[in-house]
Amino acid sequence: MNTVIISSSLAKSSKSFILCKEVHKRLQKLNVKSEIIDARNFQLKAYHSIQSKELIHLENKISDADNLIIAMGVHNYSINDSLKIILDNCFKKVEGKFFGILCAAGGDKSYLSTMHLTQICMNEWKMIQLPRIVYASSKDFNNNALKSKAVKDWMILFCDEFTSIGKKLMN
Repeated sequence: MNTVIISSSLAKSSKSFILCKEVHKRLQKLNVKSEIIDARNFQLKAYHSIQSKELIHLENKISDADNLIIAMGVHNYSINDSLKIILDNCFKKVEGKFFGILCAAGGDKSYLSTMHLTQICMNEWKMIQLPRIVYASSKDFNNNALKSKAVKDWMILFCDEFTSIGKKLMN
């Protein structure tokens, strides 16, 4: 099983990237081939501009993946502009793929903001979502590290189920 983990935040101290690293570590313990794609390493431009070589490379990685994990921060109760650019430019060959969502937000009340991403992926590309979402707020982090035992436990369950369901969907 080949999993691409997309970190869409451009923030230097991205909390959603911290979630990506934690999930990546757990997936490796489960013998899942996974790779983190960090949006901070790409020059992201609007959809109507000419695609760069790096976006074409990113599109190929996403297309070749068996499944995806998408990490997002909350921006006006929705996805950020960098994730929208990645979706518009690089999700051409994802129909029917299995995906999961990691979300880092400032507070505890934005957990429904992930539904916009769910709607996009399920309606646009008929993707199948793991019903669990890892949601963490600012209080769950300290000194650029995930500190919350509850979120860590939830993340373990997320990874275990993502792996077992993902493997079943591939058969």
